[in-house]
Amino acid sequence: MSEKTIPELLQNRVKEHGTRLLYQRRDGWSWKQFTWLDFDRKVKNIAAFLLDLGFGRGDRALVVSSNRLEAISSEIAVMHLGGVIVPMSPDESAEGVIRAANELRPKIVFLERGHPAEGILDSLESMGSVDRFIVFPDDKITNDRVLNYRAVLKFGLMKRKKLEDELAGIYKNIRPEFPAALFLSPGAEKAHTAEVSEGGLMEALENASLRCPQLTAEDQAFSYLTDASPFSTFVNYLTLYQGNRAAIAEGRKDFYQDIVEVMPTVLFETRAGLDELCRKSLSGLNGRQPGKALTADLGSRVRHILTDSMPEADTQALITSTGALIIEVPEFNLLLG
Repeated sequence: MSEKTIPELLQNRVKEHGTRLLYQRRDGWSWKQFTWLDFDRKVKNIAAFLLDLGFGRGDRALVVSSNRLEAISSEIAVMHLGGVIVPMSPDESAEGVIRAANELRPKIVFLERGHPAEGILDSLESMGSVDRFIVFPDDKITNDRVLNYRAVLKFGLMKRKKLEDELAGIYKNIRPEFPAALFLSPGAEKAHTAEVSEGGLMEALENASLRCPQLTAEDQAFSYLTDASPFSTFVNYLTLYQGNRAAIAEGRKDFYQDIVEVMPTVLFETRAGLDELCRKSLSGLNGRQPGKALTADLGSRVRHILTDSMPEADTQALITSTGALIIEVPEFNLLLG
């Protein structure tokens, strides 16, 4: 492993891949594509915006979102400044988010709209430590403490021109021992279990990558993950580590529609998610064989499925009948010890 931190990883991959496709996402009836350079610009613009707000090493950012592209770029921007992300599911209650914010005192909250957690926007005064709430998808904003993601990119671009040298110095000084993420412990007296360091995350990415050496830069991954486990947060970083391409759905309904258009070769999914996929296929057979139904539901080209733990025997058998290989990737969840 040559890279020791996330900023170093992104810098090296952008140099290597440049204008190659990295991400694609649905944009109305079509698909919008983002190259490695496009993604890097987003990350750097967000980092510039945060730096201008005074966000820096050790500061925390709640990320209350599924693994959509805005969340991934925001997380990596936070790590570029030596900050610490605190992932939370968008399905968390507003009360749960407020409780975590008051205990952990983050400076920034990134929030996916259209989920229960959005209710925190009605209680901004109860979270005095938070400087800004950044929301996506983009929407009309009526509160000075709330910005939409597009505005952050716009303002960040303007700030970046002034802060370029300072940002470059910060990126270079991120160390493997710096904390990168903090994971909440549901129901515990204290709000967190353990911190994950930059170096620990990079080691987990390396070890996870070794489990699937057959994947190449021509493979395309697909996912939609909502829980706040290390697996759901970090498995998409494998795309950056391995130099693959990826598409990410923005809702469960979108998942089933998008996957048949994307036709991915790799699927990132939790054990619970795999059980759900198989139940859906079995409930809509319409005379088809179960394996063929699941193959069609997954876009007909999935050959590798990366998951946090192996599903039940019946689910394994159905997936195997499609010709796909299930690869268990426990490295990320093991980060919590």
